[in-house]
Parts: sequence; C-alpha cells; structure tokens
Amino acid sequence: MKTMLISMYNDGSLDSSITSEQRHLVYHGIPFDVWSIGELYNREEIQYELLKHDFPTPMQQEDVFLFAYLLWGKEAIKHLEGSYCFLIKSMDHLLAINDPLGLCPLYYTKTSEGYLFANHFSLLLAIRKQPNILSKEGIIDLFAFGPGIREGHTLIDGIFTLPMGSMLEIKKNHLTTGRIYHLKAKKHTDDLTTTIQKVHDMVTSSIQKQMRGAHASFLSGGLDSSIITAVCAQSKKKWRTYSLDYEGNSESFKKNLYQVSLDNDYIDAMLQRYPCTHTSLTITQTALMDYLNQAMQARCAPGMADVDASLLWLCQRVAQKDKIILSGECSDELFGGYPWFYREELRDIEGFPWLRSSKERIQLLHKDLQDSSYFEALQSEYENTLHTVDTLPSDTADDLRYRKHCVLVLHWFMQTLITRQAFMGAAANIVIRAPFANVKLLEYVYNIPWSMKFLNGEEKGILRKAFENELPNSIAHRKKNPYPKTHNPLYSELIAAKLKECLEDSSSPLHELFDEAALQQLIETKGASFSLPFYGQLMSGPQLLAYIYQIHEWIQTYHIIVKKESR
Repeated sequence: MKTMLISMYNDGSLDSSITSEQRHLVYHGIPFDVWSIGELYNREEIQYELLKHDFPTPMQQEDVFLFAYLLWGKEAIKHLEGSYCFLIKSMDHLLAINDPLGLCPLYYTKTSEGYLFANHFSLLLAIRKQPNILSKEGIIDLFAFGPGIREGHTLIDGIFTLPMGSMLEIKKNHLTTGRIYHLKAKKHTDDLTTTIQKVHDMVTSSIQKQMRGAHASFLSGGLDSSIITAVCAQSKKKWRTYSLDYEGNSESFKKNLYQVSLDNDYIDAMLQRYPCTHTSLTITQTALMDYLNQAMQARCAPGMADVDASLLWLCQRVAQKDKIILSGECSDELFGGYPWFYREELRDIEGFPWLRSSKERIQLLHKDLQDSSYFEALQSEYENTLHTVDTLPSDTADDLRYRKHCVLVLHWFMQTLITRQAFMGAAANIVIRAPFANVKLLEYVYNIPWSMKFLNGEEKGILRKAFENELPNSIAHRKKNPYPKTHNPLYSELIAAKLKECLEDSSSPLHELFDEAALQQLIETKGASFSLPFYGQLMSGPQLLAYIYQIHEWIQTYHIIVKKESR
C-alpha cells in the first residue's frame, strides 16, 4: 500500500514530502496537484473515453483521475471501477473522492495549522500534535458497534474517515463532505437464462481485470474463492493458491449454524479439477495469540481479534512469493450469502443482525458507562441507513428484505471486513484484491429479483448456477462457510490467561472500562459465559476475550486518554 500523508495549511499551501506519487499538471493554464491511492481496474476504457475529448497522453493513474473529474465532475465515480481514493488540489480548492464501496480508507483531521490527510490512521496519530482521546462517542463505537464503527468516525476524537462513495471539499479553509454515489433500484428486464449468463460474464470480467499482475488467490474450497481460482487457473498456467488452517482444528471442530464444514476436502476437490500449486499453511495457537498485538497495530485499533491475527500471519507467508493475491471477499454482500438474508429466524430481525448481543455487551461495562446511549446510537444508525435503501413499487417482500440487508451490510459489516483486508495486507506488504467488490456487478445484482438470486432454494443460487460447469459439484452447492477460525480449546485457555494477567495490573485501562465481576466471570469461563456471537458469524466468547485484550494493548500502545464524557 502506498503511503500518503498530505498537509494543507490555512494559507492554502501544501506539504506532501512523504508522498512520492504526487503529480503536478498544468491543464489549459490551470495548475493541479493530484494524489491517488489504490488501483483503477478499467483504466484502458477510461483513457479511451478521455482521448475522445482530446485530453493529453500518455496518462499516469493520477492523470486519469484528474481528467475524468474534469470531464464528468463528481459523476466520474459512476465511470471508474476500482479500489481507489484520489485528491485534487487547484488554487485554494481541494477535493477528495473515494470509490463507491469504500475500498481505500482515507483519514483526515483539523489542526491549528490546517488539515492533515493520510491513508493510514497511524500516520495522523504520529504527526498531529494533540492528545489521543477516547471520549464517550468513541466508547459507544467500541462497545455498541465494535469491531465495526460508524461511518465517518474513528475511535479517536478529532480524526475522521471519508465514508464510501463520498466527496470531501475544502474551499476557503472550510471543509464539507457528502455522499455522491447512491445505489439505485431499477426494474430487472432480463430473463433467467440471460441473467445467469450476465452474472457469469460480469464476474469473470472483474476477475480477469484484477488478475493482471497477480499469480495467486486464496482458496478455502468455498464457492467464491473457488470461482476466482477456476477463472484464473484457466487463464494462467502455474496459478498459485493458499489456504489457512489452525492447529488442532480437525479434532476440535463442531458443526454450527455459521460453520457447517471444514475446508480440506473441498480444497482437494478443486485441486483435482485445477492442478494449481497449492500451499496449505497451519497456524499454531501460540502464534495466533502472539499475533493479536501485531494485528491491532496493523489496524491501529482493536479489530476482529484472532480473525485479523490469522490473516496477517497468512499474508506474511504469502508475501514470501506473491505481492498480489485475489480474495473472495464481498460476494456475500452482493448475492445475499449471509444467514440473515434468508434464514427465517434471522431475516426479519429489527436492527443489525450481526450485533445480536448488544444487551450482553453493555452489561460487561463499568457501571459508570452503562446507559441508554449505546442502544440509542444503534437504533439511530440503523434507521438512518434504512432511509438510504432505494426500492421499487413492484418489489416483493423478499426483494425488499434483500435490499434492506444488502445496504446494511455494504455500509457496515463489509466496511469492517474491507478495513481488515486492507490493513492486514498492507502490514505484510501485499495487495489483496476482491473481484466481487465491483460496482457494476453490484448495480446489476442489486436489481435481480430475490426469486432468481435464491435460485433452487439455495443462498447465492444464481451465482452457483452461473459457475456450476466450472466447479466440482460438491463446491458449486457447498453451504456457505465463513473465513476459518480456531476451534481449539487451547486458544481459549491462552487468551484467558493473557487477559487475566492484564487485569492483575492495577494500571490497566480495563479497570475503568469494565465491570470487574463480569470480566472475571468471562475470563474464568474462558469466554463461555458470553453465549451469543459477539460479532457476526465468527466472533464468540474466545474472540471477545481477544478483543478486550486488544483494547488493553491499544490504549497503552497509543497512550489513549479515556474520557467518559461526550465530545
């Protein structure tokens, strides 16, 4: 990941000496400074359109962003496909735009001297000359939404992030932000056969664009990673694949609602069909424990605990041979793969379905922190997000339900996963690309009727049908399994012991954040006293212990000052 750190001073001058990719251009006598992070996947198509309007060549990526903005204005976001954020400065006017899915984080803060922008949170913490304060607003994010976070927020007072599909502008030293991309409902006019073919072609096209320069993909034996691997292996010889396993998982695994099977047999089936060069990597429970702090520092915040840690560990090993790798992330958001899209006991839940333990979460907190503000924030954000859902009068109840869950996961659950993927990859010095995170594909799939999406009564049925001839039958119809996590009881013992050690330190910040008795019970039961999933499908009791441990380490590492009052 590129490093981008830009200072815009109150007099309009700039300092981006740390950033090597600044581009200075003069167009029609007007000077521009341009920066970009991320990648543009339809660059050739955009350049072709720009050439029709006599823009100069050759074009670097920054030139393409500038000229696209000059041609289309903020509508450029509808033409550009990729994982990107770009900034343009002209005279005393600065603007920043990120892609519709928010795949490239951009952070910013106001200082006495002007504004700072960076593509990594830690850069702002290091350079801004202000204390790092966790106020009540940050505490609400940490415990009501965590490891997710409200759009535009960070955990630290005064540091913000640009939401997905948004534009930031500074004019005359005044900063404004606003959404410029909106997912629209349209009538689907294709028949089933045409829809299946278009899904196949659009997914294949996105994979082929993103496999440029890549020679590897993650392979879990699940539908999404197998589709990517199949397309790539047919196009490139000696394609490499990587999978993750945990020490002792085969002996400890127990089938549940979210994880219905282990991966190994399905990986073998794919390798028999496509003879890729495969590397299976097994992380020990001790390594998983040891990587929790590294993962927190990679994200610069408490995150998905050992789910982050194992991905960081995996990426470091991938980096020994590959610097770009393709991932099946973001398919479930588009095609309705999560259980709450279709399971009767989950699909009509009012609220965020991956945050079903809010009451139990808040009961863990110090009595001084327990109030209604967490539930009020959850309800307010939920309702605000629902107000952005675009629908049609002809939508069925199933269509409306899909649209609701799709928009919720795009703005919330997926953003947590995107941040995880971006920063764990960056910490290992690799780029993780997600071909399913394609805005044109999203716009098409969003408008496919649920009866087609749930074809043959299977979640993601339309996607399964589109690729069934290119996959082993067992994989084409395998039930969804999330990213693998540890099931080994040894991990629960290790993290409980580590957290107990933290709590024995009288200076630990955990004492002012948590109810001592509740936290002691959680530790003594090795997380079992927290029976509901803490977050999403993967984070249960042991992961909650690890999340709390990361909070301890985060506050101490970054010298966070905890203030229980609102901003």
